[in-house]
Amino acid sequence: MDLQVERIFYEHMKNDTSFQEKDSVLSMLFGTHKYTKHEMRDTWDKGIKLGISIGLRSATIEGQTIALNANTKNPKHIEFLEKFYKLADEYNCAIQYHHELGMIVVSREKL
Repeated sequence: MDLQVERIFYEHMKNDTSFQEKDSVLSMLFGTHKYTKHEMRDTWDKGIKLGISIGLRSATIEGQTIALNANTKNPKHIEFLEKFYKLADEYNCAIQYHHELGMIVVSREKL
């Protein structure tokens, strides 16, 4: 996994306690576990990280635009984004996240 996935995972899951709670007395007496809590927690973490990675890879340009617009509060930044979108439309291109290369310029021409 790359560092961006690890950072996003940590930000969103730092307070998650899934599969870390203590067993009840009844489950300790009568329950048998095929997997330890540590194994279940590790599988849970890997699943979340895989989901983040897939989400980053499949993000559309439009989805990334919506995220940028929603996260931009400063008027100067909003103005920059508006000018950038006009310029990108004029040149028929966009900047998009690629899971292996990072940010790249892509053509928006319909083939």
